[in-house]
Amino acid sequence: MMARDLKEKLFEIDSKKIELDFIQHQFLIECKRFAAQAIEGVVRRAVSSNSAKAMALGKEGLRPIKDQVNKILDDISDNVETVINRDELWMHKKEISDTGKLSADMYTTKGKTGPELLEIPIKKILSPVGELLTAHELDNEQNWEKTQNFMKYRHNLEWSHEMCKCMDQYNRRFNELVKLMEEYKSICRQNSGNEALDLWDSL
Repeated sequence: MMARDLKEKLFEIDSKKIELDFIQHQFLIECKRFAAQAIEGVVRRAVSSNSAKAMALGKEGLRPIKDQVNKILDDISDNVETVINRDELWMHKKEISDTGKLSADMYTTKGKTGPELLEIPIKKILSPVGELLTAHELDNEQNWEKTQNFMKYRHNLEWSHEMCKCMDQYNRRFNELVKLMEEYKSICRQNSGNEALDLWDSL
């Protein structure tokens, strides 16, 4: 009976993980779209806010910068995959034995911003454009902060409606997964307790 319960619970856990994999994939698609729009917006704001510098650079000075921005946009898909598609950011990838410190609000969105766990990585996607703009004095440390390993955008990034929707779905399913994992561990504890009693009673 106990073995069947464990088997059923494992099946439920695996099914839930497949659902979460799908939502993660959807989120990455939305994130790529969002990142491209965010980069375009940041660049346009920088050029208009630093008009004197932009005009001084002229067409000749701005063209290579724009080419580099376009290269960053071309690479956005790979960049998002590298920065966001990492197992340590997606806790449903963990083994049941590693789920000791998972909190129920890890993936809760706050208004139009995402959970802390993903906030910094998503800002990291803007890092190449921050490096480029500050290097050419088209933007400054009021908007960018040099951290140990990347150029961090100082302001809040408002997530797209689609990203928030994906994250809300992920959060709901993730909490269902945590509950299933706890139930699995509880059955295991009960199982080992029964085995110990069987051993005791057999003496």
